[in-house]
Amino acid sequence: RVGRFELAHKGTLFIDEVASMSLPLQAKLLRALQERQIEKVGDSRSMKVDIRVIAATNLDLKKMVKEGTFREDLYYRLNVV
Repeated sequence: RVGRFELAHKGTLFIDEVASMSLPLQAKLLRALQERQIEKVGDSRSMKVDIRVIAATNLDLKKMVKEGTFREDLYYRLNVV
């Protein structure tokens, strides 16, 4: 089955409530954003993706970074604009 990143290739991926992601999922998102590659479940090959990410939340991410519930490196990667 085609995943969200694969569907968003050459387009935009909207992630709502990014603050509710678990820390392991945040690490996977960060890796995908930095390397611009994903690995499908069950596949040993990486796939390049060209996407733009828009993330939204109603929580204070700076506060969550200080509390250790949101990754600081992901915060700065998402906080480009």
